[in-house]
Amino acid sequence: MTLLPFSLLFAGCAPQDAEVTADYAIFLAATSSENINRLERTGTDVEGAPGKLGLTPIDCRDLTYLGGVEEKEAARLEGVDYGAECCASGEGEDCTDPIVPAWFSWLDDYAYYLNEGKVDAWRTEAVLTTEGDLQLTVHMDFPEFGDFRFGWVINPDFQPTECVDGDAGAELVDVDGNWLEGWSAPEESGTLWHLNSGAYQINPSDNGVYWSFEREWQAGNTFARFADEEFYSHSVDYADEAYRPFYVNSYAGAEDGQPGTAIPVPRGANPAEIYNNWVTSVEDWFVSDVTELSTIGKSAFPLQLKVEDNSWRPTDDVAAGLDGWLGVSPSWVRIDNPEAIEVGNDTPITGEFQIYLEGLAAASKVLVRGTFKINNVREDIWGFDQGTLDEVKREENDTPVCGE
Repeated sequence: MTLLPFSLLFAGCAPQDAEVTADYAIFLAATSSENINRLERTGTDVEGAPGKLGLTPIDCRDLTYLGGVEEKEAARLEGVDYGAECCASGEGEDCTDPIVPAWFSWLDDYAYYLNEGKVDAWRTEAVLTTEGDLQLTVHMDFPEFGDFRFGWVINPDFQPTECVDGDAGAELVDVDGNWLEGWSAPEESGTLWHLNSGAYQINPSDNGVYWSFEREWQAGNTFARFADEEFYSHSVDYADEAYRPFYVNSYAGAEDGQPGTAIPVPRGANPAEIYNNWVTSVEDWFVSDVTELSTIGKSAFPLQLKVEDNSWRPTDDVAAGLDGWLGVSPSWVRIDNPEAIEVGNDTPITGEFQIYLEGLAAASKVLVRGTFKINNVREDIWGFDQGTLDEVKREENDTPVCGE
């Protein structure tokens, strides 16, 4: 999955290839955000007057290790009432029932400044890359900070294959059937891409072993930079310390696979009914219990996490793979009419998306969700004239294609 250089996307006049209507929420880490640090170095009192910068202070850290109330209040971000904002009941630093994040665990690990609102793009660019990927990039200006640019890229023809020897010789065959159809089955319409670049699984038999996705399994990616800070995609979660594991063949919940109540289950004890109940339980849990963005996060962001149900895949007895797993997908793209994807498209490409990214060098986070209407797809003029990267490397290394 190749991303075009941002510097090249800045060149020339500002195109408006797409109409994007979206909500964003940017959580800038109070102590590690370079944007916050730069403002403070230049004399801006961020903590003293965050409202002038469009920032909301968030600080639900557990500071009990500091001991006295005065020490805690001094360490807490100014303007935060810990008891009222971070606890089921209480005021000030007095709290016996703190709100514990169900999924966004970072919300009580660090202090943040939140900026959220509607995306007001000054530039949008849609490009079909040399490798055939559709990339949408959006720019929004923040006078206090600088340019906020974000976007996503997908492979419209995504379909993992493998070379298999048969009676008639080697041939390419689909891995586990049609992935896009399987992913899109729960959707009311359109085709769904999980932005799963960088995804991995954790070996249920050895939690120190990570199974990284093959390049052919990666359907898309997302990217963002907010002024001085770079962000990287938070990909699909197939395991997480808070409610691990999601592998139903090795573990399941006390009743129906609910996250956080994992107990061992014998291998193979995975009838369709148990699996379906487990899928439903996970989906319900993320809808009803993942509420910390609107509570301690003080955000109105319209979060929609999608559960990647792999029940459509053929099953086997090997843990590695995706059958028997669930994935929680915070970054995804759904397109109503993927058949319209082409350079100089005659029909607008419409759909919706959500992206979730984490700071590369800070604890900052970015979320964007909205709809798009791509009216013009440009050709990648900075790509390889001699073909795709795969074709170039095959020629350089004299690598035959399947069947040769």
